[in-house]
Amino acid sequence: MNRFFAIGIGVLLLVVLLLFSMTYTVSFHEVAIKSTFGRSSDEAVITEPGLKFKWPIFADRVTKYDTRLQLLESPLEEKPTLDGQSIVVRAFLMWQIDVDSARSFHDNYDTVDEARPFLQDQFREALSAISQFSFDDLIGNQSKLIEAEQAVLANLQGLREQGIEPVTVGVSQLMLPSRATRAVLSRMEVSRNTLATAERVKGETEANAIKDNARTTADKIVAFAEQVAGSIRNESNEQKRKYFEQMSDPEARELALFLVWVDALELALSNNTTLILEDNMAPFHLMDPNARTSPNGVPLPAESVSGSAGSGAADTEISDDVNSALVGRGE
Repeated sequence: MNRFFAIGIGVLLLVVLLLFSMTYTVSFHEVAIKSTFGRSSDEAVITEPGLKFKWPIFADRVTKYDTRLQLLESPLEEKPTLDGQSIVVRAFLMWQIDVDSARSFHDNYDTVDEARPFLQDQFREALSAISQFSFDDLIGNQSKLIEAEQAVLANLQGLREQGIEPVTVGVSQLMLPSRATRAVLSRMEVSRNTLATAERVKGETEANAIKDNARTTADKIVAFAEQVAGSIRNESNEQKRKYFEQMSDPEARELALFLVWVDALELALSNNTTLILEDNMAPFHLMDPNARTSPNGVPLPAESVSGSAGSGAADTEISDDVNSALVGRGE
């Protein structure tokens, strides 16, 4: 019984192994090439995903390739430009296996890794298309770098014959060699200094123009202000002259002298000053409520009124004081 059970298990395992060797799966991102006794045909290219069948053991051989995008990056390489300068370039290539030409890829390479060295050499040769452009075409505001990348991609179109589809080429790094960097930076420094000097001169010219304009405007304003001040001063002198003439009238001399005394008293008491004077002296006699007054009611200092001269002597002294006071106020 145990013998028949062991034989059954062995037969079952043999059937399972046989079925396993007769099936294979193709993923959605793969293409499979089936070879029968080492030979393949266009019909042997399987692109539909799913479970597939083949002859067992050594009769059929299935090779599968990943059809997704592959990345290939070039090393830093020095390339000459059209204007005789040198640049250091690093670029990348996005490529994939062309499904329609998968058999050609299979005839040349067994695996994707086997195709990489060949692709690397072809890519480095294709980068020579950058030499068709000048240094200024590759950098700056008017850069033609995209056109250079398209030129490199065009040089790789021959890979389609081997089942390789170049999709995108890009320049990831572009710089000057170390020996040329210093010279370029020196030229750039001279150029920038020239531009800075020009801008500085332009700025100074504009600043001087603004200052001259401001100075001219200020002179006009000052001249206008002086003219207005002169007009006001003349008008003030006219009014002062009119009042001076009125105060020169003998009938107004007592009032003029009284105003002079008031101004003098206000000026004398305007600061923190201590004076010890007799209150019968002008103009402090105005603070004496018992001071004598003129016939017009103007307070008079004691020395201006003499008992013997009477009002005539007082009028004479008042007249002299008014004349001197009016001359001082007229100035």
